[in-house]
Amino acid sequence: MKKEDVISTLVYLVMLVIVVIVGYFIISANSEAILASLGNNSSAIYGFVIISLIIGVLINVIFVEVGHVLGAKIGGYNILSFNVFGLCFYKALINDKLKTKVGFKSFDGLAGETKILPSTKKEKHNPVAYIVFPFILILFEFLALYLSFMFISDDSSFAFIKYAIVLIATVGGLFILYNYIPFKLDATTDGYRYTLLAKKINVEAYNTRLQIEGDILLNKDSKNYKVFDEITDYTADVNFLSIYNYLENNDFNSSFTLVNNIINTTSKVSNETILKAKMWYLYLLLKEDKLDEAKKYFEEFDDSATNYLKKNNSLLTLRTYNLYLTKIEKAESLIEETSIKYLKVYKNEVSTFKEKDKQLFESDVINKNNTNN
Repeated sequence: MKKEDVISTLVYLVMLVIVVIVGYFIISANSEAILASLGNNSSAIYGFVIISLIIGVLINVIFVEVGHVLGAKIGGYNILSFNVFGLCFYKALINDKLKTKVGFKSFDGLAGETKILPSTKKEKHNPVAYIVFPFILILFEFLALYLSFMFISDDSSFAFIKYAIVLIATVGGLFILYNYIPFKLDATTDGYRYTLLAKKINVEAYNTRLQIEGDILLNKDSKNYKVFDEITDYTADVNFLSIYNYLENNDFNSSFTLVNNIINTTSKVSNETILKAKMWYLYLLLKEDKLDEAKKYFEEFDDSATNYLKKNNSLLTLRTYNLYLTKIEKAESLIEETSIKYLKVYKNEVSTFKEKDKQLFESDVINKNNTNN
């Protein structure tokens, strides 16, 4: 199990504990007042809880994404899409004109996502407001809910509204907890973004990534995007994205140079970043049919690199291992198994770059079939 999966599980457990505490010590403890305001209908309390939670989720998801929109505008960004529970309002380039469309799309977030693009009308783009404004909006929500809570008496016929407010505020608190914990979870959180963007170089890399994502989403031609010499875990990930463009033009030299700079960096980066670079290096050797070098390079892998290639189910590792099996080991059963895994991961992937990756995978499959024929 990956580190982010472990942390995600712990966060969900903490969220569950908070729900149980609120349910037992507040809702259950004041059930008589709630029931009295509901006409002493014992079955109505279940509907009260469910409806309150649904309202709480809807309000807080909208607040989070509206906060992103307001923060993005302040920071100098344009809005590409606004997504709540898959219902997405997004920009599309039609006949060289941007038009707003509505549809259902996947999202990288707890319950929604707002995608942004650096505005061409501004030279500097600061993502801090985009990150912190959801927190600010929910704080205002807490203040309004608190004042409403204090205003309603337990003896009034609106007591059920008073405790609905508690549930709505609890949901808001859970969103804050999930969204601002400074770790990478099963979705990209603002807390994780904030820790990344503490380094100035990562802010520039973040804006570069947004530009690349925007061009893909708007079906614009690929450009020569900035490649970063100062290597951090984040700048390395952004650099990797340029490889897709290089390979579209069969520019292997630039691809190898980029990957080597990451592998040989003296900067402090995680082992996973180095492993990703090694996977790309092996893939490039295979892609360029340098099979003897590829085989030797793989044989020199230590246990961590070998296990990463064979057991890490990401698009990169599965695509690389599939090509190694195809060109070096020629193991048909393993090729089929890896291909199936790749397509499953691709289906669940929410990254903007998954189509670019699939194009590489499909070109490998086509080349294999042509060779066999």
